[in-house]
Amino acid sequence: MKIKSIHIRNVRGLGDRKIELNMIPNKPSLLVAPNGSGKSSFAFAFQWLNRQRMKLSADDAYMGDVENKPCMIIETDDPSEIFVADETKNEISRKFGIYVINSGLTALPPGIHGGFQMGKAHITVPEIVLIDHIPQKKQLTDDFEEVYELTRMPKGYYPIIQNLLDNNSFMVRLNAKDLKCTSRVIKKIKEFIERSKEYTGTINERHNKIEQDDYDLLNKYPIVSTAINYIKGSYPRDRNAMLLLRAIRLLTLYYRKNKAIEDRIEYAQYKSQEKACRDLFKTLRNTWKNIEPHREKDKLSLQINDVQRISNGERDIMVFIANLYKAKGMMTKENNILIIDEVFDYLDDANMMAVQYYITYLIKQLKNAGKNIFPIILSHLNPDYYNQHYSFKDLKVYYLCPLPQPHASDNMIKLLRQRKNLAKSSEHSDDISKYMLHYHNDYSQDMSRKIGACPAEWGNIDIFKKYCDKQMDNYLDNKEYDPLAVCVALREIIESKIYSNLLESAHKDEFIEKHGTQNKLNYADEHGVDVPEIYYLLGNIYNDPMHVDNKSNKLITQTLYSRLENNAVRSMIETVRNGKV
Repeated sequence: MKIKSIHIRNVRGLGDRKIELNMIPNKPSLLVAPNGSGKSSFAFAFQWLNRQRMKLSADDAYMGDVENKPCMIIETDDPSEIFVADETKNEISRKFGIYVINSGLTALPPGIHGGFQMGKAHITVPEIVLIDHIPQKKQLTDDFEEVYELTRMPKGYYPIIQNLLDNNSFMVRLNAKDLKCTSRVIKKIKEFIERSKEYTGTINERHNKIEQDDYDLLNKYPIVSTAINYIKGSYPRDRNAMLLLRAIRLLTLYYRKNKAIEDRIEYAQYKSQEKACRDLFKTLRNTWKNIEPHREKDKLSLQINDVQRISNGERDIMVFIANLYKAKGMMTKENNILIIDEVFDYLDDANMMAVQYYITYLIKQLKNAGKNIFPIILSHLNPDYYNQHYSFKDLKVYYLCPLPQPHASDNMIKLLRQRKNLAKSSEHSDDISKYMLHYHNDYSQDMSRKIGACPAEWGNIDIFKKYCDKQMDNYLDNKEYDPLAVCVALREIIESKIYSNLLESAHKDEFIEKHGTQNKLNYADEHGVDVPEIYYLLGNIYNDPMHVDNKSNKLITQTLYSRLENNAVRSMIETVRNGKV
């Protein structure tokens, strides 16, 4: 199953937003949008999905008006499978397990004493409950001999199972439903027990008789064969008679003490979860600061409290992993959705790699359990930032607020592809980059035979440069513009000004021949030119999009739009354009 779209109405800043998708299960998806465009509202909509419906408070309704009824619709690649959640129903939570992770940082004010503020405010992280119920540990006793009057039987005839009942690893594998015998099966088991009392000879001889006369008779009942298979997991070398006798002890114990066994299984499951949780946090090596899962009454939780005791990186990774562990427990459906709201945007490189590893590990665990997960990462960062770890190289990128792409951009993309094609040949391989995409002091070259399918008039470099200048004017005037042409114009302005500031002709010639604006700026700096810092800062705007390939056209144009539409970036570019640096 694929998720084809998510449509949200009337939740905080989202009035009516439908995001077209093609989300593949078990592959991370990145949902990109600038700050203030609704990422947190998107995550918030999922947080308000309870079991019965989607219910928001007045403050969380769109425009603060409770008459704006919230709604979420998820469409899949099967037209018959459309899931809706609103104030009357919730089909989404019945289909998907859902968990939302966000940073959860909270600022606590300083204390007040005698009317005066004491100390400083500090950042804290709310308690993260990892396991919300710790069952009581109860002893389960194997009393088979006493109940069925077998105390005089030879020791070892009926092998004991007390060690299995005390073993959490065995008990956690049990499913109580598999041990529930019908009255008919119990009757057959009791008949066998009475019959086995009359068997004589050595224990080995008695077991031979059980295998000859009784094993097939009882093993034909599915519940008996299932119990035998449970036992065989712990005693793979036992003969059939021994397996059958242990299975009978287990089945009759459940028949008499079903609640006690179910309680014991629940406790074993808790111990297994607790061990997995503690083992996970041991890998972080933070126990020396006493920051590890703690048992508080009937729950297991992570309490960081004053996060200033640890570094931001330690805090971020601990909080994320704690939430990821908790999310795993919520992923109980065949299909599950994990929303990660801007957590990645504030991680350093090492922690970025670490959390990607833990996400891929969670995906693997769920796949092994026969479950699908749709991890959705909300971010305002350049999608390229997420490709640092090999497992995220096939990251699918979507846009919460896709901006319209002017058709003119197609011609610029053609030019960039042609530049790449020319690079494969030895003759004039760098001319498009040298004369058209960078500043050059001689535009008399005829590029007609080198620009491929681009507009013929672009063969005249002066016409091409004027086209880029016009797009820069349109951009600064808030008109429709070609974003890639704006990058060329910006690069032209920066490089031409640096070129004019070089004093020696030899240095100017060397500057022209340098590859890449960054190298050109560094060269000028080394030869006495005071290069404004803003030229370097804008490098991400005018450099990255110039290296397009066939696989990432949409990513490059959309990411570039997001950057150019930032008001601060627009102001920086206008400053450079008007020579106010």
